[in-house]
Amino acid sequence: MEKLHIFSRLALFLFIFSMFFVPIVSCEPDESHSYRIAVLSIYEDKDFTKQAWMPVVDYLSDSIPNSSFEIVPLEYDEFSPKLETDNIDFFYCNPLLYVEMARAHGASRIATFQPEWNNTSYIGLGGTIFTSADRTDINSLQDLKGNSFMAVSENSLGGYLAAKGEFHLNGINNNDFSEMTFGNSQRNTVFSVIEGDTDAGTVRTGFLEYMIEEGSIDTDDIKILNKKEYDDYPFSASTALYPDWVFAKTASTSDEVSKSMAIALLTMPADSEAAISIGASGWTVPADYNTVAVLMRDLRYGMYADYGKITLKDAFIQHWYILGFIILIFVLFSVHSRWMHDKKEKSQLESSNRIKDLFTDIMRHDLMNPVNVIRGFSDVLYAEEIDLEKKESLKMICGQTDHLAAMISSAAKLAKLESDKEIEFKSQDIGLILHSVVDGFSHEFSKKGINLVYENGTEYYSRVNDVIEDVFSNIVSNSLKYSPAGSTISISVRDNDKFWKIMVADEGDGIADDVKPFIFDRFQRADKKGVKGTGLGLAIVKRIVEIHKGSVGVEDNPKGKGSVFWVTLEKA
Repeated sequence: MEKLHIFSRLALFLFIFSMFFVPIVSCEPDESHSYRIAVLSIYEDKDFTKQAWMPVVDYLSDSIPNSSFEIVPLEYDEFSPKLETDNIDFFYCNPLLYVEMARAHGASRIATFQPEWNNTSYIGLGGTIFTSADRTDINSLQDLKGNSFMAVSENSLGGYLAAKGEFHLNGINNNDFSEMTFGNSQRNTVFSVIEGDTDAGTVRTGFLEYMIEEGSIDTDDIKILNKKEYDDYPFSASTALYPDWVFAKTASTSDEVSKSMAIALLTMPADSEAAISIGASGWTVPADYNTVAVLMRDLRYGMYADYGKITLKDAFIQHWYILGFIILIFVLFSVHSRWMHDKKEKSQLESSNRIKDLFTDIMRHDLMNPVNVIRGFSDVLYAEEIDLEKKESLKMICGQTDHLAAMISSAAKLAKLESDKEIEFKSQDIGLILHSVVDGFSHEFSKKGINLVYENGTEYYSRVNDVIEDVFSNIVSNSLKYSPAGSTISISVRDNDKFWKIMVADEGDGIADDVKPFIFDRFQRADKKGVKGTGLGLAIVKRIVEIHKGSVGVEDNPKGKGSVFWVTLEKA
């Protein structure tokens, strides 16, 4: 404990040194400002709280030029809402409230209260679990089972939660007591146990010693349970020790005045009226309140009340892929069942055509329906979610769902093209179609910094169906995906006797010769890591061109780098 005191003094010295000597923006405002300090008022005695803090207000007004301060006493339940709506700049509260205010409102600690006992400062607060000295049947925490128990308040760290944490470690919960009550004050709790109205109780460390010193009770009246020893700690303790009350700033309070406040508190003399009025020996550098947060989490207290509970939203975020897999298995099973049923009734050729049409319909309906449900549910959750980590998970779900929808759409389109025998053709200008495609990708060209060289000619008439636009969109899209920033993509149309030859040349990495023969097959892709695709795009291109009695191919860019995709279509 002596080493801890030495470390605390050294930390305090370095903190104050940095405040005074590290260059910062001036902490003194140019004009007078008024600041509101919320103070947690225990036992609903707001007038007493306000009076006790008046010397502190005077001290701060003298220490921080051009500043005045107002004390706003608040009860526990009104602390959080008032912090949001009452223009509070600073606040002083117990560790439980601070952990919630830091999490919910972005509050930051400035200094930790430094109490004293018999003119000596000490560190930490905890709980003292006790019973009446004449209770020979109660000698350990386990002996408390089946007996009545009284604590100070549900919102008291030293007067309840510290002891509850110790019970939690020893496998004891509130149901193990014959009765759990709250005395609403330390003094009421002590007298209730001593007078035999309650079998055992707990108060904040130091309060029993205080009552003994004032003569209200005698040492022989009480028996301490689960007694723990801490070096240089002046009180009997039954629990772990936690940081004391904290002085903090709200998120909207400027750093400049906060630094001035920190300096004023940390340099408050122990014998000043300000320190004496609130029972302090001064203030110390802000403690680490993580131990309090861990206790709250273990006990499911406050903002951790639902910690560990899996909501429908959490289950969806964590296990969406399992849901998708189950849906996929169900759909595949349905497809397989239908396929087996049709196979028994029809010949091989008729069955093949029927399955093709059936599979197309199933993919559009049975697959897209659950995909749309997942996508819609994800969008709603993403819009409502405020936790950044969960939003990132939902964003990933949305992206993967879009990818699944694209695969389903491409596969359905290809299946439809395979089975369509009657497609209408009309004379259209290929140049105008190319112009429309290029215009649709203009933003992507600009965003990626790719130069477009397009021989913007017209009068290239061919008898085509509107679906031919998908051919050029797919080829241009692929060139954009695989082309580096700053490169050039060239689009041109050549007169090739009875055909128009449309060429799209890029300056990407090109396609290996052993891959070229298979590039237009289904689910075949060049090895392009980091580039999204379904492996069906070029298969769709090939099928559309074949329907138009044309041809499609790929060759190396004669300029030495990249590829040239070409399509031939009959002239009108």
